[in-house]
Amino acid sequence: MIGILHPTELIKKLPIWETMSIADLGCGSGIFTIELAKSLHGSGKILAFDIQESSLSFLRERANYNNVGHLIETKVIDLENKNFSSGMASSFDMVTVVNMLFQIKDKKKFISEAKKLLKPNGFLVVIDWEIFKIPFNENLYPIKQEELLILAKENGFTLKETLKPSNTHFGLILIKK
Repeated sequence: MIGILHPTELIKKLPIWETMSIADLGCGSGIFTIELAKSLHGSGKILAFDIQESSLSFLRERANYNNVGHLIETKVIDLENKNFSSGMASSFDMVTVVNMLFQIKDKKKFISEAKKLLKPNGFLVVIDWEIFKIPFNENLYPIKQEELLILAKENGFTLKETLKPSNTHFGLILIKK
């Protein structure tokens, strides 16, 4: 991910404050998660979700190595589960979905669940592959930025800002209304 996306530069463009609570959906090995935690400067909290415990274990090790382990909790969860937000409604100031939405088949349900996680006026940040740049795979479900924006608006989000994090990815910062 570092070769294509530059997490540190991307994070500088996000509306972040030190005490915010963040849900990082589909965090993988946590490259973006750790940089997010560094931006919190010792306070705030991140809950990192992934389906693979091995990825989360690696994330915890790297977070401790980078002195941000105390800011990051992890949770094994299947983001294709129709109720992954259960028990966490209105808990987060920001939900990030970085380089993983293309793996989700039912994007409408996913966006609805992500919205449930957010506090009123919370931010949904989506960074994903440009549809024409993604490597072909029949098990991937890319979406055009314009289609995602329509889907987000149908789910009660408004656009705060568009981002161009790389020549292969697009980005949206959305606000829950």
